[in-house]
Amino acid sequence: MTVLNLPAAHELLSGDPRSAFALQGLNVTSPTKRDRVSQQGRQFFRYLPETASNSDEAVVTGVGMREVVPGEAYTDSNHPNLYNFKWCTGRVLPEYQIVYITDAHGEFESAATGLVRFHGDALIFLLPGVWHRYRPMRDTGWTERWVSLSGEAVAHSLSQAGVTPHRAIVTPEQVETLRQGFDGVLNLVQQYPSQSGHAVASMVLGALFDAIGQTTNFPLGGQQQVGAIRSASLDEHEIEDEIVQAAIEIIWNDTHTPPLAVANVARKLPVTRRTLDRRFSESLGRSVLDEINACRFARAKRLLLETDLPIKTVSYLSGFPSRERMRIMFIEREGAPPRDFRDRERG
Repeated sequence: MTVLNLPAAHELLSGDPRSAFALQGLNVTSPTKRDRVSQQGRQFFRYLPETASNSDEAVVTGVGMREVVPGEAYTDSNHPNLYNFKWCTGRVLPEYQIVYITDAHGEFESAATGLVRFHGDALIFLLPGVWHRYRPMRDTGWTERWVSLSGEAVAHSLSQAGVTPHRAIVTPEQVETLRQGFDGVLNLVQQYPSQSGHAVASMVLGALFDAIGQTTNFPLGGQQQVGAIRSASLDEHEIEDEIVQAAIEIIWNDTHTPPLAVANVARKLPVTRRTLDRRFSESLGRSVLDEINACRFARAKRLLLETDLPIKTVSYLSGFPSRERMRIMFIEREGAPPRDFRDRERG
């Protein structure tokens, strides 16, 4: 076991639930459309829609923050299946996740590092396919900010910075710079809630990597090092129909337990299923079911390519109603069932 004595705690985020992490938009029943405020502490997260892209490009797949107050149990089943985890089981991600933790007294464990206990502030780099878990001590709590990323540009940048499975947790120094980088990501996602992970990446990854580099003395290199990021105008990707925008957020942020259906999405919005389908088609040229399947398929592909999880587990974590449904979709879209697709793409 390793013990890290990190710098003294930085000040907490504002306790005002309408501060920098306040959400705007429709008052829908989906918990992803509001800042979660309770006696257990504030929480916000958003997983972003994924579109077909070059694998070299960097993509932001999700962002979030959480305040864990002393005495609060560190469990949460509100995230999509592949992101949920409990201390007793841990988790394997199909992408990179960078977690910035402040005011901490907690522990981190991975297959590579073993158990690490830390105090103060910590920066954790979670790599695809590596089992891990982390938690605060129940009598202290902490505040965490995180961003999930995928793409070869991200892999190259972190590799160049010396991030490895065995060097997954470091002590930050310039904490204000790091805080500003993460808060910039969170604020942008809330300001443009209907953006894809590509559009957001083109605007914020350079600043975020600069902040991490300055904080850890890793040469992440900002925009030059993430040169494969595609330039995009956020306004070009903005969805004008608020009902369609809310539906997309529900689809990409739902737990998918049980598997999500179009009727489930419609019930969380002030429209009928028929009206939702019509407005979705008029706005995007595809159906609500098409979007649900796009979400399932994108997550299944990443899990197949970046982890060794069994096909049955991939199907469940991706939100498919059954392994057979996933098999049929992969044959239609990739010309091979999931296992053959994994073998083929991995060479």
